[in-house]
Amino acid sequence: MANFELFKELIKKGKYYEAHEVLEEYWHTIRKTDNPYKNAYRGFINAAVALELKKRGRDRYKYVWETYEKYRDLYLKEDKFIEIMKFLDKYKPY
Repeated sequence: MANFELFKELIKKGKYYEAHEVLEEYWHTIRKTDNPYKNAYRGFINAAVALELKKRGRDRYKYVWETYEKYRDLYLKEDKFIEIMKFLDKYKPY
């Protein structure tokens, strides 16, 4: 299972690449399954990637952040996802 607490701590420290890795490790175990929440994890991973891209001065960060945002309806289906969504929304890079 994904470690959301570690993910959040890494985001707070500006270690966005490392945060992405924490969730990606779990996502790889479910991405080719019928897990109904695999895209929620994909979205959270994309949020971390967008923040890393912004940090590196790359233009595509907005596009990647929008990928995170397109899964909002999915996040609202689980309390743990709502918490992460609210947390990440504070870091919106634009």
